[in-house]
Amino acid sequence: MRTLSIEKVKIQEMLNNSPDNIEIEDFIDQIIITAKVEKALDQLANGDFLTSEQLDEEINKWQ
Repeated sequence: MRTLSIEKVKIQEMLNNSPDNIEIEDFIDQIIITAKVEKALDQLANGDFLTSEQLDEEINKWQ
């Protein structure tokens, strides 16, 4: 399982675009969501995903 990562410049951009007074938890959530979206887009670009048919087959194996 790959860990989440995000470029420092992306965090700086997010911080620069945030209000002057931001809740720490909200900013951390924003970082995590952004990192997860970027990871998902990378997986799609690399073909690292299951089709719905493949997912159905995997689920059927559990039963």
